[in-house]
Amino acid sequence: MKRIQKFIRDSLSMTSHEAKGVVSAFGIIIGVLLFMWGSDYFFSRKPQNLVISSPKMLDSLTVAVDNQTKEYSKNRQFKSDYAGNKTKSYKLFNFDPNTATVAQLEELGLPRFIAERIEKYRSKGGKFRKKEDLAKIYGLYPETYERLEPYISLPSLEDESTNTPQAEIIAQPIVAEKPTVIAPKKTETLTRFDLNTADTTQLKLIRGIGSGYAKRIVKFRDILGGFANADQVRETYGLPTETADELLKYGFVDGNIRKLKVNQLSLADLRHPYLKFAQARAIIAYREQHGRFKTIDDLRQIKILDEATIQRIEPYLEF
Repeated sequence: MKRIQKFIRDSLSMTSHEAKGVVSAFGIIIGVLLFMWGSDYFFSRKPQNLVISSPKMLDSLTVAVDNQTKEYSKNRQFKSDYAGNKTKSYKLFNFDPNTATVAQLEELGLPRFIAERIEKYRSKGGKFRKKEDLAKIYGLYPETYERLEPYISLPSLEDESTNTPQAEIIAQPIVAEKPTVIAPKKTETLTRFDLNTADTTQLKLIRGIGSGYAKRIVKFRDILGGFANADQVRETYGLPTETADELLKYGFVDGNIRKLKVNQLSLADLRHPYLKFAQARAIIAYREQHGRFKTIDDLRQIKILDEATIQRIEPYLEF
């Protein structure tokens, strides 16, 4: 201890009383820290005594523990089933959720717990009357429903009913009367159509396109200002490659593009999905410094615009 005091006194030019005070202060600080660490360690390892005052309290605690355990296991199973399901291959085929077996639902890419939940819903008297009823199953992801929606053998809320009460009347057998012959219903045939003028009803005639994909295609087309070429439909968010291939068998593009007047628009109006804000700002700044753009080659003088962006945006610019 005297050596420490001497070291402090010599190093800091202190008197012997001041050196003793410094040593005492450090000792107190170290002691407090050790006490805090020791008490925390001691009390954290000391078993807590839970006093149960009544059988009712014991029952409530047991139920709470069971519920937490079940919820934890349920969440882990939910996440693991969905994560594992993403790596599995699945088939797409027409099915009726009122009659499909658990095995068939799993073949469609549904996790087993979702398939069993559907079967349990049916066993309790539940019935799927519209396609949208399947989306109400708890735990079914919206993107999973959207993938399955075109293959559900049920009417949609957007579909108009073609059945009338008169068509369901059962003819009574009359000996002298000839049986009524009902003409077969005409089916709508697919013909080629312009992707820039097609509505959602026309798009939904394509196999694999339901209400969700049809709305996405129309929304993306409107934001673009129309498709400059048919292959742009593949850029629609989430649209599967095979569905786009089927659509392009019938869809074509015949102009009708909304163009941007690059020499007149302000920065606030020069907006397009293919242009970033910084690129639009660079176009406006270059125009203000060098004057009007005459051809697309003038845009190539702007370093921030790469060639790929210029080629994509060119059909939508008007000089």
